[in-house]
Amino acid sequence: MSGATHIIGGFVFAGTLSSFTDVNIFANPYYIGSCVAFSLLPDIDTTKSWLGKLFYPVAWVIYHKFGHRTLTHSLLFFVMVWVTMLLLFHFGIITDRNYLKIVLFSLLGHYVFDMITVSGVPLFYPFLKNPCVIPGNPAYRFNTSCLRSELIVIGVCGILCFTLQPLFAHGFWTTYNRQFATIRHVDRENKNTEFYVVCEYEYILNAETCTGEAIVIDSKQNELTLFDRRRIIILNADDPQLRVIFTRPRISTIEKRFEEYEFQNVKFDSLQSMLHGKLATGLIQSNKNVRYVENSITYNTNFIKFANRFDFQISATEDTTKVATRATIARLEAAIAQTKQRHQSEMERYNQHQSQIDEIERRLLDRNLSNYERNRLQRELISLRNRRVELPIYQPPTTQLAELEIHKLALIETPVLFSGYMTVYTFGFDENAAVASGLNLVQPVYDCRVLLANTLNYPVSDKYAY
Repeated sequence: MSGATHIIGGFVFAGTLSSFTDVNIFANPYYIGSCVAFSLLPDIDTTKSWLGKLFYPVAWVIYHKFGHRTLTHSLLFFVMVWVTMLLLFHFGIITDRNYLKIVLFSLLGHYVFDMITVSGVPLFYPFLKNPCVIPGNPAYRFNTSCLRSELIVIGVCGILCFTLQPLFAHGFWTTYNRQFATIRHVDRENKNTEFYVVCEYEYILNAETCTGEAIVIDSKQNELTLFDRRRIIILNADDPQLRVIFTRPRISTIEKRFEEYEFQNVKFDSLQSMLHGKLATGLIQSNKNVRYVENSITYNTNFIKFANRFDFQISATEDTTKVATRATIARLEAAIAQTKQRHQSEMERYNQHQSQIDEIERRLLDRNLSNYERNRLQRELISLRNRRVELPIYQPPTTQLAELEIHKLALIETPVLFSGYMTVYTFGFDENAAVASGLNLVQPVYDCRVLLANTLNYPVSDKYAY
């Protein structure tokens, strides 16, 4: 067959088989280039082929040594290429294992398309030179010298290449599960992949229809836990108030990643910082009772077990017996402050009186004063001394200070401490991977992690989220 037939046929054959392993050969140009190259590689044994013209010396040697459709069309050559690819992957020259699958299926596709021709291919060369053909009757096989046969193959494969694009993009099993559009099939898809599954959903709750897309963070055969717009949505097939219309999965390029945290005797502020802006599952114990809300119910306990909660909030309980003590402390502090302010006012009055006396005594030393002025100043000085203000002595309110210290000591107690563990969803991916998955993302909320906080543009009801 011609090079064009092998290329278009390789897209269909390798693309279909790759979809069974969740590899889309059209995902990037390198995959496409690999499929084209290895779909044409066996024909390097003739100088008339596209690769033969490009690598003419190699093609000339192989053709004159073995001939056309011999060594390069055998299983021996297939194994040689496959082993070479494995070695390149083992030594890190090739890092993407998807290339191994593309090479395998592209070479196999070339052999299959040559087997449906009249001459076939000697798969067991050099041990057996008999050609292998599909089917056995030559009347049903294609003639490579017939342009009409080539055009039929190219036309059929071209149509399949376009119509099978959804299969190539989603993979075979994802496409299979999407056709059923049930919670059970989303659960099956989620458990069989190392990447996050994006679920398209539609459900009716209280006569309101809700549609959207969200990341599947947990799944069971009859229940899905979805993360959408920083909220958790639970779709339970057994819930009588909820009617699930459909749930269609598709695999993203975002790898499932988690971080484990273990902590002992951390303070309340530290725990709040650990939980803020995170989607987590875990268990927390405290030395005193704390409050948290679950499904609109407030719990007061020192043992908390939570699952798939975003920005989980915990509140420290208030000891009512300390309220009166705090009021007494406030009263004592106000009284002590009032005593200090009164002493300060008396000191200001004393300093002002003393400064007036010092000023008159300084002026009386002036010898140029008239008798009249001197007599006036002396009378003022006598008047000021007669109403002399005593220097105030500050006496701390020792009784009140002692009482204040006692009440403050009564408030000193062991702080609330927390111990436990958490598993945090980190959603480790880059922006290009997110765009490739069709997600609209926000900037990182904490550390270097990105939360899938604004997944879609669909309006989603808050009634079935907690």
